[in-house]
Amino acid sequence: MEIKRIGIIPTDEDLRLYLDQRIIPVRFCYPKEGGNKWHKLRQNESYKLGRRELKAFRGGLTDIEHIIGTQSINLVHLGPGDGVEIPFLFDKFKPNGSGRYAGVDISEQMIYNTARLNEPYFLGINPLWYLTDIENKRNLELVCEDVKNKGVDRNLLIVSNEGTLLSNDLVFVYLRNSMGKKDFLFLTLEGNDLNKRAEICSTYELPETRGLLAVGLKRAGYKVEEGIFRTCFNEIKSRVEVYFKPKDEQEILCLTSYKPKEDEFRRRLTNSGLDIQYLRFYEKIHTFAVLCKRGEKNV
Repeated sequence: MEIKRIGIIPTDEDLRLYLDQRIIPVRFCYPKEGGNKWHKLRQNESYKLGRRELKAFRGGLTDIEHIIGTQSINLVHLGPGDGVEIPFLFDKFKPNGSGRYAGVDISEQMIYNTARLNEPYFLGINPLWYLTDIENKRNLELVCEDVKNKGVDRNLLIVSNEGTLLSNDLVFVYLRNSMGKKDFLFLTLEGNDLNKRAEICSTYELPETRGLLAVGLKRAGYKVEEGIFRTCFNEIKSRVEVYFKPKDEQEILCLTSYKPKEDEFRRRLTNSGLDIQYLRFYEKIHTFAVLCKRGEKNV
C-alpha cells in the first residue's frame, strides 16, 4: 500500500522543545509502537469512551444522511486509529462513482492497522493514505486538495473520538480552512457532564491509556515505574488533563482532552468560522454529534 507523506512528523528534537515547558503532547505517543498501544486500548471492554462516541457516530450519520445527499463525496477520515467507524461510515456513505476514501493519521502503524482490520470493506475502493501532522498549519489543506484531485470535488471530513486533537484551539480553524463551499465536517466529541465527571475521567486512568502515554514518556527518557500519574478536570479550559510526576522533578502535562458544554462548543465552532448544520447532544452518554459547513467568517 502507498502512504503519501505530507509535511514533517514531530521528531524527538521537537519533543525536547516541548519538554522544556514540562509538556509532552500526546501526538508524540502515536507513531511506531503507539499505534498498537492504541489498538490494545480500543479492545479493552472498560474503554467506554470509545463505545459512547461510536453510538453518537452511528446516530449522527443517520441524522445527517439527508443533508449530505446521494451525490458522490470523498471521505476524509482524520485519525482513524484502527478504523472502528468504517463499517458504519460505509453503510451510509460508501464511496461511489469517483468518490474516494482517505485515511489520514500521524502514525504509520495506525494506518496499517486501519487497512488490515477493515480489508473486507476496502474491496474495490482503492483507499488513499496520508501520513501527516494536522496540528501543523496547511498540512490538512494540502491533504484535502490532493483528495479532490484524485476524487470528486467535495469532501466529508470525519473527526471522531478526537478530544485530544480538539483540545488544540487551532485545529478547528485548520479544519475550516481546509474546507470548500461544497464540503462538510462531521465530528463526534464527548462533552462535559458534572454528574458524570468520574466516568469521564476513568478512561484516562486505564492501564492501557497509561501504556500509550508511556510511549511518549519513553521518548523523553522517562520510565513510568519511576513516577506517578494524576488525572484531573480543568474547569477553566473544559478539558481532562493527565500529568506525570517523575521522581524529584516537576510534573509533566502529557494529555489534554477537550470536553465542552453545549453553549461553549457552539461558540467555539462558530468563532472558528464553521457554520453548524446539525448538532445533537446525547445526554445519557454525554456526547455530541455535529455537522458543519465552512462559514463566511475568515479566522
